[in-house]
Amino acid sequence: MHLKALVLCCICCLASLSGFAQEATFTQQYANRLYDNPAFAGLNHSWSITAAHRNQWPALNGAFITNQLAGDYRLPDQKSAFSALLQQDKAGIGGLQKLQAALAYAYHTRLTDNWDMAAGLQASITSLRVNYDNLVFGDQLADNGMVAVTSAEANNFSPAHYVSFALGGLAFTDQFWVGVTAANLNKPAYGFGQNTKLPVRLTANVGYKFYARSYETQGRQFELSFSPTVSYLKQQNFSRAAIGLYTIFTPLSLGLVYKGVPLAGKANQDQVLGVIAGLQLEQFKIGFSHDVGLQGFSKQAGGANEISLTFERLNLNNLFRSRLGSKYNRNIVCPAF
Repeated sequence: MHLKALVLCCICCLASLSGFAQEATFTQQYANRLYDNPAFAGLNHSWSITAAHRNQWPALNGAFITNQLAGDYRLPDQKSAFSALLQQDKAGIGGLQKLQAALAYAYHTRLTDNWDMAAGLQASITSLRVNYDNLVFGDQLADNGMVAVTSAEANNFSPAHYVSFALGGLAFTDQFWVGVTAANLNKPAYGFGQNTKLPVRLTANVGYKFYARSYETQGRQFELSFSPTVSYLKQQNFSRAAIGLYTIFTPLSLGLVYKGVPLAGKANQDQVLGVIAGLQLEQFKIGFSHDVGLQGFSKQAGGANEISLTFERLNLNNLFRSRLGSKYNRNIVCPAF
């Protein structure tokens, strides 16, 4: 086998250890809700901008890095919203890089006095490339320990591009929510030289908020609440379930997420405990999370660290009316992080 092809094959195999066909997943899934489900666009605010950074498996010599910038905008006094997303993934020291840009449209409406729904459609274009600057080939190594700048290996693997589509839906009340997303609906082909079809990724999440205490004073809402959640992800032969518990004691948010709940035939999969802490102000949110590997590869590789920053403009006419309702839609009560 050609030396460079062998190295590239090793890179791709290492990237596939994440089990998501080189697709990132976030511990703070609700801070990155536009990536998780395009139907979230425009809910709870007029517009928002979120920046997120994830460092996965930091114990490796070359961690898996994900950077994301996302924003959404709800048309004034309308049921429509739009969102945009830009995400970069760097897979290990080998230099496999992915850049994704996406646009989405979401529609919200009231179903009954108690139920609302939202649906979203997202289209994205993705580029995959190898950064050869991080690779050292055999002919670059000298007997004196020096490393030559160039290699005789021809860097002829051109970047790969593909277009994919995702469809998401939400149904929610003033205390309950359930969401489903199907990504890669067109099963796009990707790869270098030999293409592979990217399988459909199915994601589902559900949760319920219990209010221990909730009141409003001087135009500000305060609450003590607890929200148990369940999520499930399936992509081809991979599946993973997670359970979480979030607590809000205004303005603080705390969360525990146990990823890798043993399923039938999946007892030996990775098991990770995510710890989340967040601060919610009126127009600013900051969250930090740390994944502790309990079993499997994540235990040796160091888990993951994640941080998110959100700026949003709230609609003051509908602020804190999730339990009262509004003309166009009520607020969804899922966690902020």
